[in-house]
Amino acid sequence: MSSVKKFKEFFGLAPYEDGAHDAAYYRDDADYGDVAAGGPEDGYGPLSRGAGRSYGYGTARPGYEPQAYAPTIVPVRLVSFKQCTRIGEPFRAGDAVVIDLNSMDREEARRVIDFAAGLVFALRGEMRKLSPLTFALIPDDVEVSLAELEDAAGLR
Repeated sequence: MSSVKKFKEFFGLAPYEDGAHDAAYYRDDADYGDVAAGGPEDGYGPLSRGAGRSYGYGTARPGYEPQAYAPTIVPVRLVSFKQCTRIGEPFRAGDAVVIDLNSMDREEARRVIDFAAGLVFALRGEMRKLSPLTFALIPDDVEVSLAELEDAAGLR
């Protein structure tokens, strides 16, 4: 087929000729409820609700058991805003982070607090103020006492 003919067919300037190359693409879809098209005996049919957490494709997989992870408290002393990855990476990994901003100027410290607040909001954590320039970021489902946070920050 020439490119001019394809151009005319695409823009409706010439009638479209059905070719053998399109027959497989535009074939009618099979009825998924039909036994011949893949019923329960094939392992691809609909399963009952009590079959576990499968999505209708064969047998259910064994349940996923998450490994037990003991979160730690990571103390971080920042000097500039460019070091914010030192906050984000451990927090995303599930560790509590204690941020010490005493070595920063006020404007950069404010930017770090805004960054940390967004991080905590996005990952559904909690932010606690330990002192005027020391904050703790606690991930969701992590139990950490205030005394442990203050020890990590060096406030006790």
